[in-house]
Amino acid sequence: MPDCDGPGMNVQIALRHRFRVAWPPGGFFGGLRTAGVILFVLSSLGLWWSWSPATDVATGVVPASQLVRWQDASHDWLLVVDPSTRELVVYDARDGRPLDRFGTDDGMPRVKSIALRGPWLYVTGQSHARTRLLRLPELQAMAATAD
Repeated sequence: MPDCDGPGMNVQIALRHRFRVAWPPGGFFGGLRTAGVILFVLSSLGLWWSWSPATDVATGVVPASQLVRWQDASHDWLLVVDPSTRELVVYDARDGRPLDRFGTDDGMPRVKSIALRGPWLYVTGQSHARTRLLRLPELQAMAATAD
């Protein structure tokens, strides 16, 4: 048997198949690139989760917030959720003077967020999944709906 150094061993084949370190596909730098992509995706998801967009592109609805400005011919109001008491507070937008305050004594839930759509103010309670619908400028409850 030519090219054999021992019983059944071919030297040319043995030298061709020497031991290699198992790096990711594309070598060491390919592995770094993969780790970078994973890190980018995770950080992007974290930012997306913590920040909400100005509008929902799919539905065109402005998300609920804690400050809304409402105007008509005779009113210019800022409607604000007071973070300490969770009440709805109405301010005059021109001079900043408080006009009214709506809380649990008025039948309002502990307010989590508010949203405006036309002459309607949607008020979401903090402890349950019901939304109150208030007609502006009267600020009287028109309906309560389940989310």
